[in-house]
Amino acid sequence: MCLALFALVFAAAAWDVTTYDARPWLADYRRLKHDMAQGYANLDWIATHRQLDLAALDRDTTAALNRAHSRVRAFLALRGFVKRFGDPHLRLEPAQRPATQPLASTTDRAIERADPAAGADCEAAGYEEDEHAFILPFAKLPDWRALPGKHFPAGRFGDIGVLRIAQFGEQRYLAACRQVFRAGIGQRALQLKVRAYLQLELARTLAALHGGGARRLLVDVTGNGGGSEWVSEVIALLAPGELQRAPPRLSAPTCDRGRVWYGETECPVLAPDGERERISGRGAWPGRIFILADHGTASASEDLVAWLQQNQAATILGERTLGAGCGYVDGGGRTALSVAPFDVVMPNCARFLADGTNEIEGIAPDVAIALHDEDGMQRLVTALAQPALRAAPVTPPPPPAPATAVPPRSPPAP
Repeated sequence: MCLALFALVFAAAAWDVTTYDARPWLADYRRLKHDMAQGYANLDWIATHRQLDLAALDRDTTAALNRAHSRVRAFLALRGFVKRFGDPHLRLEPAQRPATQPLASTTDRAIERADPAAGADCEAAGYEEDEHAFILPFAKLPDWRALPGKHFPAGRFGDIGVLRIAQFGEQRYLAACRQVFRAGIGQRALQLKVRAYLQLELARTLAALHGGGARRLLVDVTGNGGGSEWVSEVIALLAPGELQRAPPRLSAPTCDRGRVWYGETECPVLAPDGERERISGRGAWPGRIFILADHGTASASEDLVAWLQQNQAATILGERTLGAGCGYVDGGGRTALSVAPFDVVMPNCARFLADGTNEIEGIAPDVAIALHDEDGMQRLVTALAQPALRAAPVTPPPPPAPATAVPPRSPPAP
C-alpha cells in the first residue's frame, strides 16, 4: 500500500509538472494587481510607511510564477505575494461561487433582494456557538465573585467589575439566535434581533455588576477578533457622553493606478476625509472604564478601543492590538482566481487614529501590561491598584455639535 501510495503521489506530481502553464497564473496575477491598485485600502500606506517596494515585489512574484513549473509552487508564489503585505484583512480564502437559485416570482425576488430569508433555523443561517469564556484566569483570584451568564461572562474582585466580550459578530452566538428566531425571518432582520437581544443582556450585566458593589469596570476584549457594526452600539452603551473621531476612508481612486506597481502613484487609493463621525453615549456605566486588550484584539474590537481611548472615555490596559483595522464595507474587495479554488479578499476601508496613524499598525495601550504568562494576572491586579487608576473617571470634553449618526461598520468577518 505504501508503494502504491508513493506511486500515486509521484504520478500526480509528475502530471502537475508536465502540464503546468504559467500563462493563466500570470493572467490571474495581473487581475489581482489591478484590483488591489484600485481597491485595496491599505496599499499606499504599506508602500509608504512600511516601505514595501511594490516594484521589486512585482518582479519577484512574476519571476516566481514563470519558473514555478508546478501548480503547487505557483500557488505558493501567489500566497507569498499576499502575505508580504502583513495585513490580516488581505488574505486567501476558499472561493465563493454563486449557488443555483430556484425560480421565483418577480415579487419574491424583490423581497429576497431586500432581505433574503435566513433559512430553516439558526444553523442554516450560519450561526454557531463560539467560546465566550475568559482567556485570563480571573476565577483564580481569591476574592473573585462570578455572575451567572452564558454570552458575557462577568464577575467582580474588589471594586472592579469584569465583563468579557469575546466576539463582536452576531453569528457567533447560536443560543441567542435560537431565542429570537422565527420562521420566515430575513437574514438582516435576524442579525438585528440577535444584536438587540445581546445588547439587552449587556445592559443587564452592567447593572448587576454595579448593583453587586463594582465601581470600576474592566471590559475584556482580549482575543476578540472583531465582527460587525454591532460594536457601535456597544460603544454607545458604554460611552458617558458624545464621542467623535475621523470617519473610515473608503477606496475611491480618481484615476487608473496601474503604475503603482512601478513605484508611481498618480492619485491616492483612498477618498478624502469626510465629516467627523459622532456617537451619542448612553453612559450605562457610572464609574471609570478600562478596556483590556491584547495582540488578539482586532478589527471591530480595535474600533471600540480607538473610540474610547481617543475620547478619553476609557483607559486601555494590556498590549498593542493586532493591527487589522477597518475591514470590508459592503463585502470589501474580492478577486476570484481561475487557476485555484480560492479568492483573494481585501479591505476597502481604512481607519486612522488622531495622530494620522493607520489602525493596521495596531493601537498602543495607555498602560502596557504583558498578559499572557504566569504573572500576567498579577501584573493586571497590581496596575489596577495604582492610585492613578483608582481616580474618578475622566469626563470627555463637551462636543461641538449634537450627534447625527452612528457610523457604518463593516459586516462580520470570519
